[in-house]
Amino acid sequence: MAIEMPGRFASDAYDPEMTKLMGAALERAWADFQPRPKNARLARSLMATAIIEAVEAGETDSSALMRAATVGLMTAMKADPDALDQGD
Repeated sequence: MAIEMPGRFASDAYDPEMTKLMGAALERAWADFQPRPKNARLARSLMATAIIEAVEAGETDSSALMRAATVGLMTAMKADPDALDQGD
């Protein structure tokens, strides 16, 4: 199942270079995350939100954006593991 890039990344709020950086950080963070939650759409949305928050705080380093995505998802999994264990 292909999962689309979050629309918020392409909302004209960010220039094309930043959008590309954000998308690449999300894809790398998702590729590295194991074990993946069953609800991939929600998990990726949470990761995207963490990346957006990091960018809004001034972060532009790809590795830092990846870490933000991973930490954001891990935090959500600890807070409500059942929500992410439900299938898409």
